[in-house]
Amino acid sequence: NNAVAKLSFDTSAEDAAAVVSELSTLLTSGRISPKNKELIIDTYTSKLPDKAAALRIAQQLIVSTPEFHSFDTVKSTGETRESASTPPPSGVPYKAVIFLMLQGGADSFNMLVPHTCSPKDLYSEYKKVRGAVSMPLSSLLEIDASSSNQACTSFGMHPKLATAKQLYDDGDLVWFANAGVLTRPTNKDKYKSHTKAALFAHNSMKLYIQRLDPFKTDVETGALGRIADALQKQQNLSVEKYNLYKGSYSLDGHYGPEPFIVDGNGVPKFNEAPSDEGMDGVIKNLNGATEFDSGVFADLFSNLFVNSIDANKKLTDALDQTANTTAIFGTDSMGTAFNMVARLIATRELRGVDRDFFFIPHSNWDAHNKLEWNLNTNLADLDNAINAFSTEMKTEGLWDSTTIIQASDFGRSLKPNGGGGTDHAWGGNYMMIGGAVSGGKIVGKYPEVLTDDGPEIIERGRIIPTLSWDEIIAPIAEWTGVSHVSVKDVCPNIDNFPESQRIKASDLFVDLTG
Repeated sequence: NNAVAKLSFDTSAEDAAAVVSELSTLLTSGRISPKNKELIIDTYTSKLPDKAAALRIAQQLIVSTPEFHSFDTVKSTGETRESASTPPPSGVPYKAVIFLMLQGGADSFNMLVPHTCSPKDLYSEYKKVRGAVSMPLSSLLEIDASSSNQACTSFGMHPKLATAKQLYDDGDLVWFANAGVLTRPTNKDKYKSHTKAALFAHNSMKLYIQRLDPFKTDVETGALGRIADALQKQQNLSVEKYNLYKGSYSLDGHYGPEPFIVDGNGVPKFNEAPSDEGMDGVIKNLNGATEFDSGVFADLFSNLFVNSIDANKKLTDALDQTANTTAIFGTDSMGTAFNMVARLIATRELRGVDRDFFFIPHSNWDAHNKLEWNLNTNLADLDNAINAFSTEMKTEGLWDSTTIIQASDFGRSLKPNGGGGTDHAWGGNYMMIGGAVSGGKIVGKYPEVLTDDGPEIIERGRIIPTLSWDEIIAPIAEWTGVSHVSVKDVCPNIDNFPESQRIKASDLFVDLTG
C-alpha cells in the first residue's frame, strides 16, 4: 500500500489574532513575541477576505521568524536590524583565484607526456607501460621544457589542449609534475605509514586536497578559506567566496561572509514570487534588532538571515547592472561555470571586494573505461572554457589579476585495466594558468622511470607524488597577499618539506605586488 499523504492546516477561527495564535502554538510552542505577532496579524488581515491567501502568508512569515528557528524568547526593540554595508574601495589591486576540480581523477599522464628525451627514450618507456591507452607521439602538442630540469627537453600536451598549449608557449601556464596529497616526503618503503589520507579513494583524496589538513590542526576549514581568513585578519581586505553549483570544503573558513553557491545563471533571487509585495520588508522587521537580554541563538539566526537577504540582493543587483560577457563560452557545465565567474569578476567594484575565490567542480573524469573518449570530450570542454575565459579577462584588462589552479582527486594508474581505461592512483600532473603566472615551464619532477623499477612506482603503475599540494598552494597564498610567515597557517604541512626544495612564489608569479 503506497498511500500518499501531506500535512495541511485549517482553522475554524475567524478572528485574525486567534488564527495567528493557533499557528504560533503549533509552529513555535507559542514563543512568537508580541511585536512579531502583531506584524503577522496585520499582514494576515491585509489579505482578507481571501482567507486562503491570508493563511498562506501567515504561515510563510512564521517560518521566517527567529522563534521558529530557535527555542529562544525574542525581545524586539522595534528597530530594523543593521545590515552589512558595501566596503569602500581599499585601493589594493584586485585579484581572483579559481580552483578548478576535475572530479573523478583525471588521467593526467595522458595530458602531459614525454616527447623528446635523451639519453633515455622516456616516450618509448611510456608507450610500453601504458600500452593500449598510450597517446601516439604524432598526436601530441610539443612544448619546450629545456629550462625545466626534466628528463626530457620537450613534452607533449594532449591534442585537445590547443589553447592551454598556446598559453604555455606565451608564458601564462605552468605544469606541476607528479603532484599529490602528501604530509611529508615519502618513498616505497614508508608511504603507508607516512600518509594520513585513505589513498586512492575519491572521498578522502578530494577532502585532503581541498583542506590540506589531514591532522585537523584547523578543524573544518579549507585551504582557500584559510587564505581568505588570513587576508581579512592581516590586511583587512574585503573577500568573497563562490562555489559553483554546490558547496565545497576548500572555501570553508572562520571569518567573513559564508561562501555563495551560484550556478550558470547566478544566484536565485530571495523570495522571487512573494505572497505580498511588502513581504520582504515584513520578514526583515520580524528579524529586527533585539534587546541585550534577548535569546542569543535567535539573534544569531536573525543576523545571518538578514545579512543573507541583503547579500543576495546586492549580488543579484550587481549582476543585473553588469553587461554580459563578450567572449563565446560553451553551454556545457564547464563553459557556463567560467562564464559566471567572468560575470562575477566584472561586478567586483559594485560588490566592493579586493579578493575573490571561486571553486568550480567538473565531474565525469573517472575513466575506468573508454579513456580516450573521456579525455577527448572533457579536455575539449576544458580547453574551450579556458579559451573563452582568458579572452574575456584580457578584454577586460584583468588577465594579470586572475589565477586558475587545476586539480583532481588523484592521478591514475600508468598501467591500463582490461576495459580500455585506467584506475585510481596517486601522483598526477596539474596546470596553473594566468597572466601573472611565470609559465612556460614544468615545476616539480616528472618521473624518470615509469616501469615497476622506478623509485616512485608502486603497485599497478601508481606513482608516489614528489610534489605536495602544500608546496603548490603556499606560493598562491603569497601571490594573493598572505605573508610568508603566515603561509604555514594556510598550509599546515609545509614545514615538513625542506625549505631549500620548496617552490618560491617569485618562481611562479611575475608580479607579487598588491
